[in-house]
Amino acid sequence: MSQLQLPPQAQQYASLLRQQWKLWVPVAFGCFLLAATYSLVKPDQWQATQSVLLRDEAAGQLSGQGRFDSIDTMKAAQEMVVEVARNQAVLEATLKQVGPQLGSRVKGEWPTLTDIESLRKNVAVSPPNGAEFGTTEVLHLSVDADHRERAIVLVSTLCQQMDIALKNIRNRRADSVIAELNNAELLAQQELARATEVLKAQETKVGSDLGELRSLNDASSGDGNLRNAWNQIKQQIRDGEAELVKLDEQLNILEAAQNDPDHLIATPNQLLESQPSLRRLKDGLVDAQLRTSQLMGKMSKSHPQVLSAIAAEEEVRRKLREELEISVRGVQADVQLQRSRLKSINNQETDVRERLDSLASIRAGYANLVADVDKCTVVLRTAHEQLADAKANKRASETSSLITRIDQPTTGEYPMGPSKTVIAGGGLLGGLMLGIGVVVLLSPMPGSQGRRWTDHLFGRRSTDTSTAPTAGDRRSVARTSEPPANPAAANSDATGRGRRATDQASPATYPEVDRRGGFDRRGTAAPRERRGQ
Repeated sequence: MSQLQLPPQAQQYASLLRQQWKLWVPVAFGCFLLAATYSLVKPDQWQATQSVLLRDEAAGQLSGQGRFDSIDTMKAAQEMVVEVARNQAVLEATLKQVGPQLGSRVKGEWPTLTDIESLRKNVAVSPPNGAEFGTTEVLHLSVDADHRERAIVLVSTLCQQMDIALKNIRNRRADSVIAELNNAELLAQQELARATEVLKAQETKVGSDLGELRSLNDASSGDGNLRNAWNQIKQQIRDGEAELVKLDEQLNILEAAQNDPDHLIATPNQLLESQPSLRRLKDGLVDAQLRTSQLMGKMSKSHPQVLSAIAAEEEVRRKLREELEISVRGVQADVQLQRSRLKSINNQETDVRERLDSLASIRAGYANLVADVDKCTVVLRTAHEQLADAKANKRASETSSLITRIDQPTTGEYPMGPSKTVIAGGGLLGGLMLGIGVVVLLSPMPGSQGRRWTDHLFGRRSTDTSTAPTAGDRRSVARTSEPPANPAAANSDATGRGRRATDQASPATYPEVDRRGGFDRRGTAAPRERRGQ
């Protein structure tokens, strides 16, 4: 049974609370009444949540149309949605459409700045399941209100107003972009017209060689007509010079054969092919010489046949000389004609080369003009395409939405915050703690020699004297003046057997102890005998 008893200190505290119940019970009951009253009059707070899916306004590819191309882009779009949801104009339009709460009195204009600020505090936009912005395209739009139906209407209306505000933002941005692109397109057109006029003047100056100039500027187009003609003329010059060399050589051979017809035997066949008569005379001379040689081998030089053969040979030589004179004059004429032809071809080559040099001198400037025109054309085309895209985005902003609702707004089964029972129980518990605290502050506690806890803060009381020893002092004197009867008993407390040395003091040591109440006159708890276990 001794093991079930409370410690002496706890028993003293319990006795103190029973004696001071008039102090802490009213405090605890008052706190409970206040908490219960507050739980009854406190309005319920309901939260409605609308899940929305955010899409990108950029078109992109068909496979990823409306999808964000990066996490940063998604995060920026979600932050914009948060700002739009808490915008004053959006909140004001939402309150105007929903109207004031039923039963409330509205004075003056509705809504006021206080109403807008109150709604702003009750609006929250967050990713689902505690995720971070930029990790998911789904957002939760939450609105808190005093009634469940009003919270649903507010979140639905706020979602509509956000959609309208986002469309207006896109329209204004598209209008500014369209204005900028219109100016850019106008400037590009003016710049293209200027570059085209300069290029037109340059091409007019070139005239018939425009095709050759364009071919020089475009490396992939190959050689132009003028360059091909120049190549042909150079080939003709080479062929003419070779022909002139051949004619000069033939002329030299013919002139040498004219002085000695025997040299004609060594004439190349190419020369004889160009002179058929010389070939026949050469063959006749060879035949006459063979005949003369044969006759002289059989007969003497004075023989009439030999003399006839020699005369025939001389006649052939004479005819050959006459034919050589005619051939020399013909070859000389051919040489003169070939030189005239070469001169004409050289003149043509000089003219073509000068034209090519002139085109080459202006090719770099012409290339810059063409590049300038091409650049202006590309800029104009790009501006036109961007302007078309901006107009398409503006048209899309009027028909499409960046936020897509997922189902209907949802609310919890119970209001937000603690229930009425929890509030009342918390008030009761707080009242108990407050009452016990008041008792601790205003009543002397066990083991404090009759002093309250507040006396340690403000000093001694007026009833305390400096000459009268306290109960603790008397107990300390008794402990020092009366040695323990059994020294072993004084140390038996460590083993749990016997009594402490202080427990053997006689009751006379505590003359001021009230045996009935357990306290001395100052309220100090009297020491009680403890029994060994």
